[in-house]
Amino acid sequence: MSDVLSDGRKVRVLNVIDDCNREALLVEAGLSFPARAVVEVLEQLKEEIGVPSTSA
Repeated sequence: MSDVLSDGRKVRVLNVIDDCNREALLVEAGLSFPARAVVEVLEQLKEEIGVPSTSA
């Protein structure tokens, strides 16, 4: 998500949502989110809560 501050700067919000139970796993705000920052945040989230299990 993104919005504009009163001084014209953009603010970005990275939201990671669990679709199954509609739980917000992560909400991270910043002035920019380059790809490497997104990867770092997702890696931290993976360490904290793990990855979803799959059943075949």
